[in-house]
Parts: sequence; structure tokens; C-alpha cells
Amino acid sequence: YHFGRGIVDTPSDFGRMGSMPTHPELLEWLAANFQKEGESLKKLHRLIVTSATYRQVSDARPDGDAKDAGNQWLWRANRQRLDAESVRDAMLLVSGRLDSRMGGPSDRQFYFKDDHSPVYDYEKFDVETEAGARRSVYRFLVRSVPDPWMETLDCADPSIQTPKRNSTLTPLQALSLMNGKFVLSQSRHLAKRIESMTTDSTEQVRELFRLTVCREPDAEELAAVLTYREKNGLAESCRWMLNGNEFLFVD
Repeated sequence: YHFGRGIVDTPSDFGRMGSMPTHPELLEWLAANFQKEGESLKKLHRLIVTSATYRQVSDARPDGDAKDAGNQWLWRANRQRLDAESVRDAMLLVSGRLDSRMGGPSDRQFYFKDDHSPVYDYEKFDVETEAGARRSVYRFLVRSVPDPWMETLDCADPSIQTPKRNSTLTPLQALSLMNGKFVLSQSRHLAKRIESMTTDSTEQVRELFRLTVCREPDAEELAAVLTYREKNGLAESCRWMLNGNEFLFVD
């Protein structure tokens, strides 16, 4: 989960037919330390994400590629696209709409009609409602009728076990991220959030970068987004940033 690939590449098969661990000594040490720390998953995750290996960048190097092109030995980070739930939650977060309440019942993010055959219509659901702002972990899942937008982004099929998620790049994903009503809604809310912070166009673009990619724009980026903003408006500029690789991928 953290590295994009496990120490054992067949997470659903640790038996004789599965793959051998790439780092057997590390696996043994992690198992022993997990037991020593009271079998606390929180401590295990904290140990992993604070390690020097996890904090590497994904930049390739000629010497590394020559020895281990597939990055089996984790000499760099694996570039990963955010999973479907993280994409949705990240957009809600930067737009200022994310409902961070913990616990409670799941929320239906679809229109439901209890007829002779139940109807689950995701297109009719109003994303502006309170239910539309809850974290993805609290989505009410219908195993037989998954959310098409989330499914496009490789969200796991709730009707089957998914020990390892697929991660694809398709034209349909680009179209969904550009034109989906959820993305359009969050773009508008992000624009309103920025407009409430400053009325200066240049500062608005700077704030857009700070919120979406956590850095300042360089001179070329600032000029390009300012020009785009003047022609198309701030909400469209927000949609552009929410579709950028720097927002959707972890490097």
C-alpha cells in the first residue's frame, strides 16, 4: 500500500505458489517488531512512513536503472497515482468542503428509488448535499451497482476481494476528471474559497498552487495560469489544477 508494491508481490497467496519476498530479512524483522510493539498497526504504519526508504523521491537515475530497472530493491520511490477514494477526498479537502466527522452511518451518494426492483442512480445525486462531502470511507456501497465515476478511477469492486488494486491510465479517466459533475462542483467551491481569501489575481493563482500542490508557482507557471484565468475564469483554472499530474500523482 505504501510503496505501490509489497515485499511479496502476490498478497493473496503467501504459499508455495506465490512469489518469494524481495526482502526476507526485513519481512522477518517487521514481523518480530510488530509482535514486540503489541501488534499495533498504527505503530507499524508510523515506522514505515517515517523511514528513509519511504521518504525517497521517484526520480530515476541511470546507475539505478542499469542495476534495477524495475525498482525491486526500492532504491527510489514508485510513482503512484492516488486511488479513487484519495482523489475524491483530496478534491473535497482543497475545496474546503470535506466533512471530517468520524463514525456514524454510511451516506448514500446516489438517488435511491425503492420500486419492485431497487433503482440506484448516481447521476441524479446532488453532490452539493451534506452527504456528498463525507469522506469516501463512509460511502454507502452497493455491490451490484458501483459508482461509475469511482469505478473509472479503478475503485475496487466491492463484490469481490481485492488484495491488490489495479492502477490504469485511460482516456476515459481523463474525460471523467475533466467533465465529471463532482470535479466541476469542487472546482467552483475551490474558486470561491480562494476568492474569499484575496481579490488580487496574482495572489489568487499563488494561493491556488499552495492549496493544490503545496508549493509556489515559478515565473513561467504563474504567467501561464494568469493568462488562462483572465480568459476562462478562476473556476476553470481550478479545474485545470485538479487535473494536473502533480495533484493526482505521488512522486
